[in-house]
Amino acid sequence: MAGGVAAEGGGGGGEGSTSSEETRNAAERYLKEVTKTFEDQQEKLVMFREVMNDFGTERTDVAGVVERVKELFKGHNNLLKGFNFFLPMGDEITVDKDEPPPETMAGFRETLDFIRVVKERDERLYRPFMDVIFRYWREHMDVIKLRREVDALLSKDYPDLFVEFIRYLPPT
Repeated sequence: MAGGVAAEGGGGGGEGSTSSEETRNAAERYLKEVTKTFEDQQEKLVMFREVMNDFGTERTDVAGVVERVKELFKGHNNLLKGFNFFLPMGDEITVDKDEPPPETMAGFRETLDFIRVVKERDERLYRPFMDVIFRYWREHMDVIKLRREVDALLSKDYPDLFVEFIRYLPPT
């Protein structure tokens, strides 16, 4: 595994300290940092758990995990660098120092607000909606297919949400 967070906080933890203890402690520090960073963005935490589960069960290869983490933590270079701790040597994530923080990206807050509106409007709809979004991201689903699936979920009872959702899609 690569160095990222492991180097943070120094070396041994006293007598009886083992490499596995140090590894677990470094992983815990990293996960706490992710949780702290996104404490007000539960959607991101859920997505991160999905990435880690897929990675741990080998449903996604290293390249797929790297791509998903880079998108998820875009603008959070400390988290991107820290994730290298979980990656094999040679597959580390490199970061662009000039990348703007996510708060300055157009539409970021609005997208999260839209997801919250879906959840507030209908709790039963929220999970299937997020499942479609996760599948789109995880499987690189075609935008047209995404639109059809979200249309099936939203347009009958919430046509206004579907119209709003279309604003967030890339051009086809």
